[in-house]
Amino acid sequence: MLLSTLLLSLGSTALFADTPGHSYVGIAGSNVFRLRPPSRQDPGPPPAPLPGVTPNGITTILGDKRVLLKLHLPARPPEPAKEVSCILAAGQREGPIEVLAIDETTGSVKLNNSGTVMVLTLAKDGPRLQTAPPPAGPLPRPMQ
Repeated sequence: MLLSTLLLSLGSTALFADTPGHSYVGIAGSNVFRLRPPSRQDPGPPPAPLPGVTPNGITTILGDKRVLLKLHLPARPPEPAKEVSCILAAGQREGPIEVLAIDETTGSVKLNNSGTVMVLTLAKDGPRLQTAPPPAGPLPRPMQ
């Protein structure tokens, strides 16, 4: 029994005798878990910017609900960037913008902007009023 234990211990040291330095180097080199270096993925081109949309108002004057929009279309070579004003009813489309629903009581519009559904409101997303500085008072008269 003692002889077999001695032979097994000598045999096991012979298995690891070829690894220089540390005794665990052979384990790391064998890649037991089949690890692979991270693959490089090309991120591809960045997504095209969405056209800017500003709701300018909602009207029901013609018997149906319509929204007044200003579209800020990005540049597409050879055309430069441009602004387009349009009046659309629910279900109508102008370029990449489609009106899905109009709610005149809350002043909101649901749009499909190039595949992205968004809800815009007149109060939050509408045009900003530019305030002019208050008028200057009358000039003082020179003393006589």
